[in-house]
Amino acid sequence: MTVVQLASARRDQDDSPHYGDDTGLEPIAVLHQRVKAFDLSERERERGEEAAFQAVLTANAVLTGAFPDTLDTVVQPMSWTGYPPVPDMQLMASAVTYLGSADRQRGWWLHYTRREEDIGEDGDLAHVLTLITPCSCGTYLTVELADEDHLIALLDELHTPPGAPVDCDYRLRIRASSYADPAHTSTEPPF
Repeated sequence: MTVVQLASARRDQDDSPHYGDDTGLEPIAVLHQRVKAFDLSERERERGEEAAFQAVLTANAVLTGAFPDTLDTVVQPMSWTGYPPVPDMQLMASAVTYLGSADRQRGWWLHYTRREEDIGEDGDLAHVLTLITPCSCGTYLTVELADEDHLIALLDELHTPPGAPVDCDYRLRIRASSYADPAHTSTEPPF
């Protein structure tokens, strides 16, 4: 075994390195001065913007990998809008893209985020893609998309024109599916 000694073992000598700067301050003092100049809120904002940008890139990659014959063919790569994480509400960074509307008032949306699965040391982050559709009653329905086959079956079951609001009873038909979101309370536009 080789031992590398980085500092003098003798304590009776001056073992502090001598730097050629004119301040004469110890590195720890210089470090404290530099840290005082940082604006933590600005750094957090920059990290949030970077996380939102990464969510946009990842959302596009998920479409390419998991929905190559459907969503990837119709969603433009740079059509996504990224949103930074909201730590207070435990929300990760996300991305949203507009899919269109039949009535030009209330549209369909695609939302991407990540969710922690199996909380703890062995926890994993899963990609979550949610289709947000207007409901004929004025609210919105959300359906988490498991894969491309699920999306195909879901759209095939619709009895409305493309981009039109979905009938309220549609929620009752999809409730039996484990992919459906039972919540039907949103009254505001989603984004």
